[in-house]
Amino acid sequence: MNIVESGQYTFVYNRTFAESSPKSDGAWDTLFPQQAGYFTHPTIAPHRSTFSVFHLLHCLNGIRQGYWAVHDIAAAGDTPLKDGDLPMMISPPHIRHCIDLLRQSLMCNADLTVEVKDDEAGGVHGFGTEHQCVDWDSLLSWTTEWETRKPQS
Repeated sequence: MNIVESGQYTFVYNRTFAESSPKSDGAWDTLFPQQAGYFTHPTIAPHRSTFSVFHLLHCLNGIRQGYWAVHDIAAAGDTPLKDGDLPMMISPPHIRHCIDLLRQSLMCNADLTVEVKDDEAGGVHGFGTEHQCVDWDSLLSWTTEWETRKPQS
């Protein structure tokens, strides 16, 4: 069953999706259908379900909100934070970059695994569902083999 079309896209940084603001929250809201992505379908989802990609985007948005909440608490302390006060890996510019890159990658490689809603959990939990995945050990092995080779002249 072909659910969606695909195409070639170039990732372009969009800081709006990485910020902590009402504008950013609104931008994230546009990524989800009206019912937060929950649907039923007679063949692939007879029970209320969602695609894994919507769950993953929901999780990334929660990480975005959590990062900025902690950052704002720290910035409001006795000694306000400056950009250079944090290691580059957790600095606001780097986190903004990571959030938007992950968002675009999740959307580009949308995992269409169906996750059935768990009414007791109030949503989907994402675990216990089989996904079609890359063999991670195989990827690590291939990359390790090739990363040690020097470019040929």
